Amino acid sequence: PLDQYKQNRRGQVYRCLVRDSSCIPLSLQGMYGRIYYSNISVCGPTIPRECKSITTYNGMCFEIDQSLNVKQPVPSSLEECPGQTDIAFLLDGSGSVNRVDFEKMKGFVKDLIREFLERDTKFAVAQYSGYCTIHFDLNTFNVMNRDYQVNSIAQQGGGTYTAASMKKVVQEVFSTSRGSRPKAKRIMIVITDGQSNDSGMLKNAASEAEAKNIIRFAIGVGRAFSSSSARKELETIASYPPSNHIFQVGSFQALDQIKDTLQNSIFPIEGYSMAVATTHTRQFTILGAPRFKHTGRVVVLPSRDTDKPIEFSGQIGAYFGAEVCAMDVNKDSYSDLVLISAPMFTDRDREGRVYVCTINDRMTLVGDAGQMGRFGTSLAPLPDLNMDGFNDLAVGAPLENDGQGSVYIFHGTSSGISKIKSQKISASDVQSGLKYFGLSISQTSLDMSLDSLPDLAVGSKGAVLLLRSRPIVTLMARVSFNPPKIPTNQVDCSTPLRNIAKVCFTMTRQTTDTKDLQAKINYTLTLDVTRQAPNYRAYISPKIREKRNTITLRLQEQCFSHNFFIEVGLKRRPPFRFLGFEINCGADNNCIDNLKVDFNFTGSSEVRVGIDEVINVTVSVESREENSYNSHVILKYPAGLSFRKFTILQGRVECNSSDSVGNVMWGQSDCTIDKPIFKSDSKCMTLLFGTFVFIKSSPHLFRNEDSTSYVNFTAGKNDLQKHVKQSFEVENYERGFNLTVIIKVPMKLGDKDIWADPNGIQIQGCQRHKNEEPTATEFVDQLQKNHAVDCSVANCGVFMCKSFIRNLDRNSYNITGNLSSQWIEQIGLESAQFNLVSSATIDYDRNQYIYYSSDSKNNPPIQKIETQVEVYPEVNFTKGVIGGVVGGLLLLALITAGLYKVIFITYLV
Repeated sequence: PLDQYKQNRRGQVYRCLVRDSSCIPLSLQGMYGRIYYSNISVCGPTIPRECKSITTYNGMCFEIDQSLNVKQPVPSSLEECPGQTDIAFLLDGSGSVNRVDFEKMKGFVKDLIREFLERDTKFAVAQYSGYCTIHFDLNTFNVMNRDYQVNSIAQQGGGTYTAASMKKVVQEVFSTSRGSRPKAKRIMIVITDGQSNDSGMLKNAASEAEAKNIIRFAIGVGRAFSSSSARKELETIASYPPSNHIFQVGSFQALDQIKDTLQNSIFPIEGYSMAVATTHTRQFTILGAPRFKHTGRVVVLPSRDTDKPIEFSGQIGAYFGAEVCAMDVNKDSYSDLVLISAPMFTDRDREGRVYVCTINDRMTLVGDAGQMGRFGTSLAPLPDLNMDGFNDLAVGAPLENDGQGSVYIFHGTSSGISKIKSQKISASDVQSGLKYFGLSISQTSLDMSLDSLPDLAVGSKGAVLLLRSRPIVTLMARVSFNPPKIPTNQVDCSTPLRNIAKVCFTMTRQTTDTKDLQAKINYTLTLDVTRQAPNYRAYISPKIREKRNTITLRLQEQCFSHNFFIEVGLKRRPPFRFLGFEINCGADNNCIDNLKVDFNFTGSSEVRVGIDEVINVTVSVESREENSYNSHVILKYPAGLSFRKFTILQGRVECNSSDSVGNVMWGQSDCTIDKPIFKSDSKCMTLLFGTFVFIKSSPHLFRNEDSTSYVNFTAGKNDLQKHVKQSFEVENYERGFNLTVIIKVPMKLGDKDIWADPNGIQIQGCQRHKNEEPTATEFVDQLQKNHAVDCSVANCGVFMCKSFIRNLDRNSYNITGNLSSQWIEQIGLESAQFNLVSSATIDYDRNQYIYYSSDSKNNPPIQKIETQVEVYPEVNFTKGVIGGVVGGLLLLALITAGLYKVIFITYLV
């Protein structure tokens, strides 16, 4: 798809011959022909079209028949450029909105306009209270001077007449004389903080807007809209359906939180992947939109109004819906499953998931642990490879094994898809040097090699490989003997009995291929397997009871004979008898044990893996009624613990332990108690010592040396800016794990912004959350004492940076922006030094990991970056100049007087 064969053409479809691996490009224009039963669709989803201010990417599909003839494209031409858009903002300027909130509302409008600039969009801004003022219509609003124009709007105050104001905007703004374009998409955004004074006219105002095809978005701010009547008013203002056109936030400060959602509602993100599912009653089109709200969404069309889209509520960036696939498992021509991939879903030790959805249930498929391979990048239904009556599934993971790639095969079952893979095809098993094997998989498994078996085409970087499936056979083995039974009329018991074992194999074809099959197998014949050596009686030759053989089988029964002997069973065995212990079970001669077992951990009740090296377990056992015989205590412990030793505190105890092997099974300690008789009313205690496998993660958080350490400002000047950079780094010296770096940056002191563009402060790889309010109420007094501008006195922006950090990985987080001087004046100091303090700490799954430090009480450290901000008074040279002039004149006068005296004395002499 990325093959650039002309200056403005990219993407080719090649016809490749299996016999010699040669490929020639197909021309997808001007080729027409008949359409047979089995056709191929070739689609280009990103064909560019240059528009006025943006480049759009459209899709076009071609249908290719079995003779490689091409039909006309669908659609026949590319979609036209996006239409024009006219947006009018109607702002609530009533008296119930305070001055600070009105400024935040204007900031929200400026941000939205900035996002829509490149979409051939015109804007108008109006304000309503007791009356409506159109500040700028679609002709007079100048986008090049947008911030100045919006900032110049003064709040009117008064009542809230929403309906009358909507009518005025509909009639006067959306008119050709005021700049409205006939073919433009018309949008009105109404922001209000409470119910209107003319609510009875809202329905009529909304009808007028509907008649002009004006799409209306209603934004309700504050707690006033918690009532049903206020909510009903928003539904009247907004277009249908209300769920897509109404937004509610708790305060004007929270308007930024809906900016992206509102933008996506006005200019929605289109689909990315598609599949068609067929049921007994109708067909469904399944569309995937992996970038929807940054998490992904899958929509099924046609759908009833009551149907809801399948939304993914997990990780941001998981790409839910990157691939969708409808699958017929039981071969009845109807879709049984819908498979949805999320190839960038990140677990602790793997990447990528495939969701298997049925009508009533959902399960997930995952790749191998330890592989960050983007499992689910490609999906393809397969025919029945193992001939069990159910179709199978192929899943691509192109980034496994350091980018070499793999393809997983999952077998279908009567209930859907098996969660356990049946096969994993690694790129290194197919051909050396492959990259991104499994990036794409053919959606049809045709017989390209003409062996009556399905073949699978798998794409990788710069190569397509054809994987041939193998025939499926069943192999049956049977053994017969001659004589079939050991004769009982044998008189001579001194000679071994001779016998013949006949071993037969039958190989049966299960697949539909017709070629001759043969298989090379190894088999081992073992005689008298129930007896341990050297006590077996059947042998092929003296002291040998096994026979190994290698044979080549074909599609008919083949038999092989082996002679063996059965040894005479006359051996002198000394007589023996067991002498047991007396068992006292009381008068009823019925033994009933009543054992009480208790155990506790000596020391802490919390196991801190990687910190505590030894754990002690005290086990006590008490026999409360009759004697107990051959009593055991079995203690099981998880992988990561290993048995060390045991110490007897009371009674007779013997312990045998076996630790976990391969971290799969649990370890086990089996201790016998007072063997053989644990008498009634007796007690036994033992102390077991275990050690830990040392497992830990060790992230280190520190400040980067290239952070800005010092800036200065002149007191009294509020329009100064200085560039500041603050950098944190996180490095992991142990195994990889998921962590979150939480960074807090001072944003506002009092009602003044600390940064020139606070909304522009973004940290790569981080999501900005709700700001954190300061704990101090009187920041002036506190700053005059300790001069630290941190989150205790300032409103701080909170950034959450989630990542999977591998061993020896280092992640950097940079805070960059222009520091403003407007916040300094309110402190009231003309000369001072302040420290602008940003902080960072780490968070993690505390149920799995523990941060160990001798002085932190297992709490992760808080790393701070301080940038010194010095404020000095403006230098006044007037007094210095006057003082210098006066001093100079006095000095000149003294020199003149001295010279006069010298001349006078000389004259006298």
